[in-house]
Amino acid sequence: MNRLLHILLLSLLFIPAAAAPRYARSINDNWSFHKEGDPVMRTLSFPHTWNAQDCTDDEPGYWRGVGWYERTVPLNDDLSGKRVFVRFEGANQELDLWVNGVHAGNHKGGYTAFIFEIGSLVRSGANQFRIKVDNSHNEGIPPMSADFTFFGGIYRDVSLLFLPENHISVTHYASDGVYISTQEVSAEKASVKVETHLSIERPEKKLFLEQTVLAPDGSVVSTVRQRLNKPSGEMVVTTDATVPNPQLWDVEAPQCYALLTRLLDAKGNEIDAQRNSFGIRTFRFDPEKGFFLNARPLKLIGTNRHQDFKGIGNALPDEMHLRDVRLLKEMGGNFLRIAHYPQDHLVSDECDRLGILSCVEIPVVDRIGYADDFTQNCVNMAREMVYQSYNHPSMIVWAYMNEVMLRNKPWKEDGFSQQEYYRKAKDCASAIDAAIRLADPSRPTMIPCDSSRKRYKESGLWEVPDIIGLNLYYGWYYRTFDHLAPALDEYHALYPGKSLFITEYGADGDSRLHSFEPECHDYTCEYALLFHKKYFPVILEKAYISGATVWNINDFHSEARGFAVPHFNLKGLTTVERIPKDSYWFYTALLGKGPFVRIGGADWKIRGGQASGGVCVQSVEVFTSASGVELSLNGKSLGVKPVANGFAAFDVPFTAGENVLEASASDGAKDFQRVDFRLVPEDLSQFREISVLMGTRRFFEDRAEGQVWIPEQEYRAGSWGYVGGERAMQKNSGGNRPAFEPDIALTDRDPIFQTQRAGIEAFKADVPDGKYIVYLYFADLTGPYRGTPMPYGLGNDAIPGEVTERVFSVRINGTTVLQDFNIAEQYGYHTAVVQRFPVEVEAGTGLSVDFVPSKGLPVLNAIRIIRYE
Repeated sequence: MNRLLHILLLSLLFIPAAAAPRYARSINDNWSFHKEGDPVMRTLSFPHTWNAQDCTDDEPGYWRGVGWYERTVPLNDDLSGKRVFVRFEGANQELDLWVNGVHAGNHKGGYTAFIFEIGSLVRSGANQFRIKVDNSHNEGIPPMSADFTFFGGIYRDVSLLFLPENHISVTHYASDGVYISTQEVSAEKASVKVETHLSIERPEKKLFLEQTVLAPDGSVVSTVRQRLNKPSGEMVVTTDATVPNPQLWDVEAPQCYALLTRLLDAKGNEIDAQRNSFGIRTFRFDPEKGFFLNARPLKLIGTNRHQDFKGIGNALPDEMHLRDVRLLKEMGGNFLRIAHYPQDHLVSDECDRLGILSCVEIPVVDRIGYADDFTQNCVNMAREMVYQSYNHPSMIVWAYMNEVMLRNKPWKEDGFSQQEYYRKAKDCASAIDAAIRLADPSRPTMIPCDSSRKRYKESGLWEVPDIIGLNLYYGWYYRTFDHLAPALDEYHALYPGKSLFITEYGADGDSRLHSFEPECHDYTCEYALLFHKKYFPVILEKAYISGATVWNINDFHSEARGFAVPHFNLKGLTTVERIPKDSYWFYTALLGKGPFVRIGGADWKIRGGQASGGVCVQSVEVFTSASGVELSLNGKSLGVKPVANGFAAFDVPFTAGENVLEASASDGAKDFQRVDFRLVPEDLSQFREISVLMGTRRFFEDRAEGQVWIPEQEYRAGSWGYVGGERAMQKNSGGNRPAFEPDIALTDRDPIFQTQRAGIEAFKADVPDGKYIVYLYFADLTGPYRGTPMPYGLGNDAIPGEVTERVFSVRINGTTVLQDFNIAEQYGYHTAVVQRFPVEVEAGTGLSVDFVPSKGLPVLNAIRIIRYE
């Protein structure tokens, strides 16, 4: 008996211990960080970027270089029988990791996840992690340049993964290691193919791979178990399953199945397990008829999306990623172009859940790189992109090479001939495309092209992908709205057999700027809205256009830009803080499910204007899904109007002070809006204050200081306004622009200084006797722009005028307050200057600010007058 017990105890020593389950642990917190060459260390957590602040300051450029992160990571885990990995969701743009002084790995590319195995490098107790991240320009790592900011840092989550020795692989391009595709789909059944990557470190005589398909309600559909004989190393197992009477994933009903994958030992005990979501659907692009989802035609309408937010750059918490997708869904959009790079996996997860189709692309933007490893790095990025997003039913297109023919003769930058650049670009595209098709033959590829039709045709680049994306800006960067429809027909004829998709369209609009006479490049919300009103009917009309995505769901960082809000691209349907503009409400009225109504200018809380008959009449648009809408002001109806194309316009007689607007749509929807209206009285004996922008038709709501700036008017007796001069215009390659576009230093209220009246003789206001403060706003808008110009003509291609010395004096009611004033000499070009003068008006003279030239033309950008007694 004792001998038998002894044998039993010995045998127990050789029974393999049950495999520990996989688990993950975040190591986002408590990192020390410093820039290379800077001894100052600070403590922070991921997500983090070191460019959150310097990309929006007045100093041209932002820091691109090496940053170091260090941390002691305690491991109190039992590491026996485990393999340990560290996973980075995203770090821009090249990362090296050292663990306990040993180099653990390197990754190139700033927008896809990657993983390193570190089990042989870690130990129980304290472990030293040291990370080097470099966002310097690198000709081998795209993007080379672009109209967005390349934030440096570890800006997504970092986790440790603890896995059993034998497990479902996590190292195949940092994916889940399970790839699900639906081969054949009918109403009766769907054939599901699963490719599973396994990592077997401890040899076994046999293992089992079990895969169970779960219906959207969680019930078991089918289970397939396969025996794996003498499994070892890295291996791939293919499984086929059948789903009877499949529930299709659709934009209206995004039904998602689940696949539970279990790796079992010889006795059926679970070693490792993983759950993956997938959807069953069919889709196709037709070059003549557009897009079809589950055999029905569907026009794809939506937006692009950049992953940043004011004040934090691209280091977004999870909730912000989810909110952007929900904003698109609430607008009624059914498509998201994830551009110009792969983004947090939560974005695609939410698209799956909400029923939003999507595409994603690698960040080859503007031009190809000239380093020998550029193409190989692009191919690797493409594989990471595909495998990491493979199972999303919302994902229907893989894209690459955005606008690589846009720059002015990019081949000259490295001494290539035009034909050499064409060949290199096509060879690179062909390599990327081939890698994508090998990884996933079920989805089409797309190249988003700029308007350089001749270059794409001559280079043969158009031949490579299945779909041609069109980034079109007729009526903004070039030509007029009327050119859009014929241009689309020309593209259709030029690229026979290719499906067409409008990947970008839009116009910049500062949510603080408004105009009732909008002009191209005035950066008002009204012109941006007009742009969308002109484009959308054409998009719907052309059956061969499979879809279109607005550029962009949100305003986003672009450090090199000037314009109304420097360092930002303002084409978003929402602001960078995600406050909707009128263009967003326009699409919501047309695409949303309703009932819906929204009074236009919802974020324009402080308005103003000149009284006429005791009121100031301004147009207000109401956006609604209904067929009719009534608008009331302060309880009094302004009438009921029919709705066309999602909106109706009303003339609203605003009075001084609070005005309450109420919209009542015929479908029952209601909206309210409170407006603080700053009315300039006809009878200036009642005058209190006025803020006037010179040389423009724009209104500017200064939210920071709680005031509104109104456009200039010519002086007439008994009122106020300018005398003499002309509206200054910026000359560009495409003609004159209504506003100058440089970044104005020493202010964040750039629109006040970006227009001016040149040659002004006086500004008069027939105000009553009393004490006043007069503020004069100046900026010399001639001279060279600070910083490096953007590499293509995206609206900031100003033609420098002759820089002449500008010297003038200013008198207020006959008293000289500025003598021989030389803005450029005293302050420099494109710099905000505010001069403040207390003035006492007596003897009924009113207020007269006179400008006396000495050299060149006097200028005035804005004026503010306040009565303080």
